[in-house]
Amino acid sequence: MSDLTEAIRQFDATEANLKRLEELWKELEALIPREMVLDIGSPDALRYGRLRRTFGHICKALPKIDGLELTDETQELDAIFMSRLDAKECGELSAEISTERSIYSQGELLHEYRFRFSVQRRLLVRSAITTAIAAVDSELATMANRDFGKPVEQMTGEHWENLKKLIAELDVLKGTTVKLPTRWRELQRHMAFGFTSDLYDIIHNDWPAAKEFLRSAIYGPDDPVPVDTADLAALVSAAPKGRVVTALNWEGIDDEGFERLLYNIVSDTPGYSNAQWLMHTRAADRGRDISVTKTVDDPLSGSRVLRVIVQCKHWQSKGIGMSEVTTLVNQMSLWEPPLIDELVIATSGRFSADAVGWIEKHSHNRNLPVIYMWPESHLESLLAARPHLVALFGLR
Repeated sequence: MSDLTEAIRQFDATEANLKRLEELWKELEALIPREMVLDIGSPDALRYGRLRRTFGHICKALPKIDGLELTDETQELDAIFMSRLDAKECGELSAEISTERSIYSQGELLHEYRFRFSVQRRLLVRSAITTAIAAVDSELATMANRDFGKPVEQMTGEHWENLKKLIAELDVLKGTTVKLPTRWRELQRHMAFGFTSDLYDIIHNDWPAAKEFLRSAIYGPDDPVPVDTADLAALVSAAPKGRVVTALNWEGIDDEGFERLLYNIVSDTPGYSNAQWLMHTRAADRGRDISVTKTVDDPLSGSRVLRVIVQCKHWQSKGIGMSEVTTLVNQMSLWEPPLIDELVIATSGRFSADAVGWIEKHSHNRNLPVIYMWPESHLESLLAARPHLVALFGLR
């Protein structure tokens, strides 16, 4: 059993207990008298006591989350009655509000625990879901070359079996903290039928919608970008001076983070669409490329749609040399057909003089694909216009 599998098992067990506690609290909350009534011998009161004991018993099984311990804050009915009575006799509205808040504090604590649980669960599976999405893209790209105009056939073979395993893995990874992706049920239905017509629907309809939903869900609005100041106005009033540092902290992200950064840049830029990760095992570094569609509008001749591959090289200890460039160009055959019109080589380092010379000669001869170099200096310029990405990836 892998470490991730065991971690997911612990989260699943915690969620099972948490879900039961949330259900128990709903029942307990419904049984709390809304008025100044005390009847500890009634059937509802006896049921309340049984539910409260069960709640306390299950509550002990839940682990802490980032220091937060889910404690049993439920109160006995006679204690609730006496608290309300004391608040009434006090004659202060604030006392009554405080009492009621204390009576129902268990619900707030459950909400806070659920919130932290969801944040940590997304953080746990984020990298694995990203990798699985890239693997699904790769398998579908391999199977997309078949002739869908032929008679409908049952899907078989290694790539189809791998696809089924990956979809099942994504089902486990997303759990309940990542909502059911758009068209996920349709995708599973097509996987179950497993004909070539179903594969066509998966490639063109189900997976593109599900993939984009998954990507957005693992970086939900609950996850803030850290801010180290308590008051922005205080920063301004301090009149900070000095030169602005343009260099980015490339050491702060790993290879996957660099790929994800480039994915965000191309997918958020007007004119670029249908960005997807491609994964291949025959490449020397077993890295992932980004495939994206680029639309060029010509007011006289109309629009042209180009296929662009972005090669991501998070290299800082060495530059991109001519041999690396020729290797990357040769690897483009892994992704054809369809034809690749442009190749972007993006690196957090630099290009050597011989690499620049080779690319310039390649361009002068009008060879395809057209090659664009995105060294560190170019990425700094791109990210200067995208400060939200600089903050999100902790690059400054």
